[in-house]
Amino acid sequence: MSGYSQTIGVLDSAPSRSAVAEVTSLPALLLPAFGSVVFAVTLLQVLFLSQGAQGLFGDSDTGWHVRNGEAILSTGAVPRVDRFSYSREGREWFAWEWLSDIVLAGAHRAAGLPGVAFVAALAIAMTAWGAARLCLSLGGNFFLTAGAMVLLLGTTSIHWLARPHVFSWLLGLLFLSIAEHERRSPGRALYALPLLACLWANLHGSFLLGPGILFIYAIGEWLDEERRRGNTGLRFAGACLASLVATFVNPYGWRLHEHVIRYLDNEYLMNHIAEFRSFSFHSAGALYVEIFLLAAVLGAVALLWQRAYGPALLVFGMIHISLYSARHLPTAAVLLLPLCVAALTRVAVESGRMRSLLEYSERLVAIDRKIRGVVPMLVVLVATLAGLGALADSGHVAFNARKFPVAAADFMEQQGLTGRVFAKDQWGGFLIYRFEGRRKVFVDGRSDFYGQDFLETYTQVAEAKPGWNAVLERFDVRFVMAPPDNALASALQTGSAWKRIYADSVAAIFERVG
Repeated sequence: MSGYSQTIGVLDSAPSRSAVAEVTSLPALLLPAFGSVVFAVTLLQVLFLSQGAQGLFGDSDTGWHVRNGEAILSTGAVPRVDRFSYSREGREWFAWEWLSDIVLAGAHRAAGLPGVAFVAALAIAMTAWGAARLCLSLGGNFFLTAGAMVLLLGTTSIHWLARPHVFSWLLGLLFLSIAEHERRSPGRALYALPLLACLWANLHGSFLLGPGILFIYAIGEWLDEERRRGNTGLRFAGACLASLVATFVNPYGWRLHEHVIRYLDNEYLMNHIAEFRSFSFHSAGALYVEIFLLAAVLGAVALLWQRAYGPALLVFGMIHISLYSARHLPTAAVLLLPLCVAALTRVAVESGRMRSLLEYSERLVAIDRKIRGVVPMLVVLVATLAGLGALADSGHVAFNARKFPVAAADFMEQQGLTGRVFAKDQWGGFLIYRFEGRRKVFVDGRSDFYGQDFLETYTQVAEAKPGWNAVLERFDVRFVMAPPDNALASALQTGSAWKRIYADSVAAIFERVG
C-alpha cells in the first residue's frame, strides 16, 4: 500500500468509543459546531467589523447590477443591448451575470441595500463554512483547519464586495468538493456537476473554472500509473465535457464564451483594470496573502509527494493565475486551503511526530461531527438581521459619501439639472443606482462592454489630455462631475467654457457655459 493510502487509512479510522464524548440529540442541536463558529465569525467580520457592511459597496458596479436585475424582473427578459449609457446606448451588451443581478435585485426589493449586503455577506459566510467543512471531511487537522480559516478570511477580504463573484466562490467550492471526494471514492455525484456548471454560467463569468477543475483532475488521474488502470480519469473527462456543454445553456449561447475569452485576452484591459493587475504586497492585509501562498506551495509539494497529481496541478495553476491577477487570489484561497490542509495533515501523520496533538485533533473532529449546531446558526442569523437593521437606521448601509458623489448627485436632483453628465468610471454604477437608470452615464465599470478603444477615449477626457473638450462636445455633455483636485477639474476651472456650480471634498460639478 502506498504512503498516501496508508495515511488515508489512519485518518479515516474512527477513534474508539471511549475516546469520543457522546453527544445526545438535544445538545447536538444546541451546541455550536466548528463550521457554525466559522460562519458566525465571518458574518460578524463582513458586516460589523473591518470596513463593515458599507465596505461591501466599495465598488459602484453593485449599482448597475441591482438596477439591471430590477429591469429583468420588470420586463421578464434578459437585456441584449445597453440601457444605462448614452455614449453606447443600444449597442450589443452581454449581461453575463443576469441571474446574480436578479438575486441582488430581489434582495434590494425586499430590504433595500441592507438586503443586498446581507445576501453578499451570507454567500461569503457560507463559503467559509463550506471550506471549513471540506477541510475536515478530507481529513484535515482541526488546528490546521482553524488556522486556514484565518488565512481564508484575510485573503478573501480584499474582494468582499456585493457583486456576483461571491456566488462563484460557493460554486467553485462545490465543484472542488465533489471532484475531490469522487477522486477518493467514486460515486455518482459527478453527474450533478453539469447542472451546477449551467447555473454557474448564468451567475458569473468565471464559469469555465468548473470544467477546468475536472479537466485537471482527469490529467492527474492519467499521470498516476496505478490509478490509470481504473476508469476515474475517463469519468472526470466525461464530466468535464458534459459540464462544458452545459455552460452553453445561457441566453447568449456560444457567443458568451467567445466574449469572455476575448475579454480576458485583451492585454490593454488586463493591464489597466486594477483588479486584474498583480497584487501589491505593500497593501493592507499582504501578510495573509504571503502566508497563504507559502501554505499553498508547501501543500503542492506534499500533494506531489503523495502522488495526488490532480490536486497538485490545480494548486500550481491557481498559484500562477493568482500571482498574475489579484482578482484570482480569493478564489485560489477558497479552493486551495482545504487541499493543502489535508495534504499537510497527511505529512504530519506519516512523520509520526506530534502524535498526541494529532490524536487530540481527531477526537475534536469526531465530536464535531456529532454536533449539528442548528440553533446557534439560527440565533446568529436573527442577531445579524437585527444588527444590520440598526446599522441601516443609522445610515451605515449605503454607498460611502466620502468615496462616491452622494451629495453632488443630491444637488443635481434638487436643482432639477438635466442634460448629459460626464463622470469617472468608478462613479458610473453609483449614478445608475442613484437615479434608478433614468440618468444615463458616459461610462461605468463594464469594461468588457465599452472595450479598449472607447476606454482610451474616456481616459483622454478623465486625464485632461489634448482633445478632451472636443470629446465632450461630440457627446453633447452639459455637466462634468469630477474630483475637485484632479487634472480634469483643474482644466475645467481654468477654461472659460465651463463654470463650477457645486463643490465638496469628493466631487465638483461643472456646467458648460451657454
